Amino acid sequence: MLRRIFLTAALERLVDEGKIKRRSKAFRIMQMVISDGAAVLDDTQRRVYDQIIVPQIEQLERRVS
Repeated sequence: MLRRIFLTAALERLVDEGKIKRRSKAFRIMQMVISDGAAVLDDTQRRVYDQIIVPQIEQLERRVS
């Protein structure tokens, strides 16, 4: 539950900051992860998540800390 809340808040901030656009591949991947976890991603989606989305989330965390 906390993971969903954290990822949902992170997605909202990334959209607000213009780092992820609604209806983009990254947005859809984040929604999949929020709903069902990263295990549902195929190899290409997993690369996008690991190489693009996760670093952006980590940057958000560093700015908050």
